[in-house]
Amino acid sequence: MPESYKLVYFAGKGRGEISRLLFAAAGVKYEDKRISFEDWPKIKPTTPLGSLPYLEVGKEVLGQSLAIARFLAKKFDLFGKTDLDFAKINAIMDTLVDYRSEVFKVMFEKDEAKKAEGMKKLNEETQPSVLKNLQKMLEANKCKECGFSVGKSLSVADLYLYDVLEGAVTMKADVLDSYPDVKACYNKVPSLPKIAKWLKERPKSEF
Repeated sequence: MPESYKLVYFAGKGRGEISRLLFAAAGVKYEDKRISFEDWPKIKPTTPLGSLPYLEVGKEVLGQSLAIARFLAKKFDLFGKTDLDFAKINAIMDTLVDYRSEVFKVMFEKDEAKKAEGMKKLNEETQPSVLKNLQKMLEANKCKECGFSVGKSLSVADLYLYDVLEGAVTMKADVLDSYPDVKACYNKVPSLPKIAKWLKERPKSEF
């Protein structure tokens, strides 16, 4: 009997979207349970780690967004074809995790002066450094014409790259112009039919 999946996250993209992209790419059905911020205080004590997202897999429950994503990627054969692919994919994801953490830190800063200072550093230092490192990693892929970050097929690294950088591209359309392989990968993901369908149908959200 096939496993049942239920993803629980807020009514937005945030840390839950990578799992939704994985389900879309694999064409696997799941329940997409979205929680409002108003309901969160009541629900929080009942969650595995007091945080979202979490994933119900049959009777098992998994927490932590990237642990969930890596589990699904392995399950759906989206973690590369070799051990070396696996390591490269993780390196790309870890680079993006560090960047996203800095973005969230700035986003949720309440002091306006500190927020402005953080945004300046993010745009002038952190983001260019991260994109430069990603470009180096993607340049090493021997199948550059494929548009994927590792190997000749889609992986969780491609989906996570698109997910994390979507906000940066929305804010500044040409932000990837100096990083051709990163840009090629970013543009490849939404061109895939299953992903294009999800992006068109997914609920609109503020974040």
